[in-house]
Amino acid sequence: MPMKDRRKHRRATVNKNAWICNYDLDPSPFHPEKCLIIDISEGGACIQCAARYEMGQLLAFTFQDFIEDSLRPIVGTVMWSKQYSEGEYRYGLEFLGLSTQMLHKIRDSIDG
Repeated sequence: MPMKDRRKHRRATVNKNAWICNYDLDPSPFHPEKCLIIDISEGGACIQCAARYEMGQLLAFTFQDFIEDSLRPIVGTVMWSKQYSEGEYRYGLEFLGLSTQMLHKIRDSIDG
């Protein structure tokens, strides 16, 4: 029997490079890690990177489209993690809240 999809929001496949940091340590990082945003929704995102993060950890990320629009990084909590390949991990992030502008940008990505 297939697993039921428990997602609350529709997702848009993004597959764009981004920069991520451990928000617990420094909310304005000087050395963010490179990552890949796999998909995104109003409630969260799936990211892939070489860095190791723990469940419950706060992360902040941004990607080029949002930087160009002068949007702040998105902050989320790591809800799940799994090893994707040798030296690469995927994480499910639940957003802690989005600005109205960011919410519209994500909705446009999903509907576009």
